[in-house]
Amino acid sequence: MKLAEIASRIAFHLRQFEANPKINRMDKPSRTHAYFLANAWAAGSKVGIKYINYQGDIFLRKAEAEKYLAWLDAGNIGKHWMLEKT
Repeated sequence: MKLAEIASRIAFHLRQFEANPKINRMDKPSRTHAYFLANAWAAGSKVGIKYINYQGDIFLRKAEAEKYLAWLDAGNIGKHWMLEKT
């Protein structure tokens, strides 16, 4: 699978999380959401991910992005670092 396709599929999952109020609840003290204008894109030899539009980008190597996508496709919900905890 090409990086652009991996990124597109990850972005799809992230947008679903963002649109779901049960997943994307507002954190009361900070008044922020876990996902805000979330996106993923092909960035050279990596996949760029942004969970919150005004925060920094995360870049995953292709193998890491594929692993994250497989985890999301399996029905899991969360950010890339959460799959390490499962």
